[in-house]
Amino acid sequence: MEETQAISRPQQSSDYPGRQTDCVAALRPAVSELATTSQDSIVAAIGGEMTDELLALAHRAEEAGWTFEEASAAIETLAREYEGAKGTIFD
Repeated sequence: MEETQAISRPQQSSDYPGRQTDCVAALRPAVSELATTSQDSIVAAIGGEMTDELLALAHRAEEAGWTFEEASAAIETLAREYEGAKGTIFD
């Protein structure tokens, strides 16, 4: 995956209300880009698996200040969101 999507940093280095929501928002552009290039990674994320591309994305998120656990949870949430939205288009 090309590193074209910047990942925003958390508002604070410590825990704060809404931090996981901020993590989801920070990763949304990168996961959206990944969804267009690697459907297999999105399907894996829904199942709680981490492909090499997803691991790389989670590590990029760590570099931006998120924990690996926060990033992994956000990736899974976004993958489910992406698949849910895709399904509604065809319903």
